[in-house]
Amino acid sequence: MIRLIAQREFTEFVRDGRLLWAGGIMLLLIVTALGVGWQRQSHLHAERHAAQHLDYEDWLKQDERHPHDAAHQGMHVFKPEPPLSIIDPGIGPYVGSTIWLQAHRQSEVKFRPAQDATGLQRFGTFSAAWLVQILAPLLIIVFGFNAFAGERELGTLRQLMSLGVSSRALLWGKALALAMGIGVLLVPGVVVAAAAVVIESEPGRLLDSALRFLMLGLAYAVYLAITVFVVLAVSARASSSRVALISLLALWIVGVLLAPRVMSDLSRHVYPSPSRTEFASDLSTDLKSEHDKAWREQFGVSTGWGPDLPLSKWGVALQVNDHVGYGVLDRHFGALWDTFEKQQRMQEWAGLLIPVLAVRSLSMGLSGTDFVQHRDFSVAAERQRRVVQDIMSHDLIDHADPLGDRHFAYQADKELWAKVPPFDYQTPSLAVVLRHHWSGFAILSAVLAAAVALALLFVPRRLPL
Repeated sequence: MIRLIAQREFTEFVRDGRLLWAGGIMLLLIVTALGVGWQRQSHLHAERHAAQHLDYEDWLKQDERHPHDAAHQGMHVFKPEPPLSIIDPGIGPYVGSTIWLQAHRQSEVKFRPAQDATGLQRFGTFSAAWLVQILAPLLIIVFGFNAFAGERELGTLRQLMSLGVSSRALLWGKALALAMGIGVLLVPGVVVAAAAVVIESEPGRLLDSALRFLMLGLAYAVYLAITVFVVLAVSARASSSRVALISLLALWIVGVLLAPRVMSDLSRHVYPSPSRTEFASDLSTDLKSEHDKAWREQFGVSTGWGPDLPLSKWGVALQVNDHVGYGVLDRHFGALWDTFEKQQRMQEWAGLLIPVLAVRSLSMGLSGTDFVQHRDFSVAAERQRRVVQDIMSHDLIDHADPLGDRHFAYQADKELWAKVPPFDYQTPSLAVVLRHHWSGFAILSAVLAAAVALALLFVPRRLPL
């Protein structure tokens, strides 16, 4: 019975043109988004890989120079573009991809594509994930707003129930028809996305990418199933197709377009983060305080880099300054990043009422484009910076001038530059991602159960009057 109902409903989608026109436009947009994402991911991956190699080659090919000068030149590291960014670029366009590893100071990530974008960027990045999160629910509304309300208006609902068709069979049959309709449109996109992910994945990470892709598909399947049952519940409850359509469109506007923005602002209000100016000022103040304290304890002087400190001890002083600063940097950047994660965690749990927030967080996490993995890259880049600093400082200590007057005349050669290893960043494994995003699956599962229960409650159990 469920299969027959589903076949009948699906045939109606085809006959009245909803599947052809609305679905055709959606399919075209998804395939286009995947093509754009694939081209973008391939370009960025090749560009950043080449830039990383060339930058390290420039470091190795430096002429003889003072190690401290080399530390100030530093090097650049580039965040790799994960294969699943083809589907969901996440926060990538907003947080940048390049970090300059300079002396004495931890740098922020630079070169954000969003800085060069138009005002349309505020509506989101055009991607397959954005289309499924925003437009797929609208498509399900177009398919299913009259699933029960239309039957009631035409009198066919009374006929079906008079023949002994149960309300549950009607619900599951219509839900299956909606799933078939949306599935027909998404399967071609899934095939294209799977092929792109396989081609762009490194051989050693292919299994990880495949598992991420499967779990991403599961997350979106649950999200769309939630939409299906909410649409059916509203259609069953509404007095007419017009009321059902207006109600569902209102829910879509509020729940998909407006509420996520409101929650974003609310999370920043509950967990406020400092402005860039405030952060830099507080960091500089704490660094100076800790540096002054270290100079008094280590060298017995109150002024850094003054005539009271012999040049022969400047190598040790540089090392002391750096190591004291590491703790200050970790404290300030750690607190800032913890605030960002709290904001995102609050938005994710709001997914109990606004499911798009939960699936958005889960999608970015599985795609490798969320803040957690951006933070992991930033921490790895800072570790590389400290390796460079420590190697340069150790060399200055080893070659300290006992006479104390030729500190700046010393020059290191390529043998020292080669002691700095290349930056080799590995993205977090799927297990690490799931430890941070298990709640996303739990939230979506709970909301799906509630949506099914609501639909079962609203579906008529006796002949309509």
